Amino acid sequence: MYKELPAKKLNESAIRYERTKDSIGSFFTLVFFGVLMFLTLKFDWPKGLMVIWIILPIIDFSLSLYVLPYLKLKSVRYEVHALHLEIMTGIFFKKRVLIPVERIQHVSVKEGPLTRHYALQIVEVFTAGTVHEIPLLIKKEAEELRVQLLERLKAVKLDV
Repeated sequence: MYKELPAKKLNESAIRYERTKDSIGSFFTLVFFGVLMFLTLKFDWPKGLMVIWIILPIIDFSLSLYVLPYLKLKSVRYEVHALHLEIMTGIFFKKRVLIPVERIQHVSVKEGPLTRHYALQIVEVFTAGTVHEIPLLIKKEAEELRVQLLERLKAVKLDV
């Protein structure tokens, strides 16, 4: 395996996407802790629990909006080499995958409403038994990667 990290990183616009996505998730966390506060008052549970029900959503919201998006931006990398595609993901537990070009069956690009709003796409690389994702690439970069991988597939003469 290569000692250098893959060269290509995510674009800065991925941070805004991650913040929006995590804000939506934090809303549901806030509702959950709101219900816990209500139950604490209704059933006369220990009042010390109220402090926990207030602090935990604040910590969750702070991490989701200010720490995790930057960590994700730095943790996802990829690079197309002559004979393989290298993908590195993972914030705390790093995963580095080398996919031989001759093993790639097809490449697709997907987007949802939120990724479309931020002009981002997810590139999916399919092999015989696995789907590998390169998340949150800007549209132009995702399309260039798809075309580049398809060109490499055409160049491979080996039939798998």
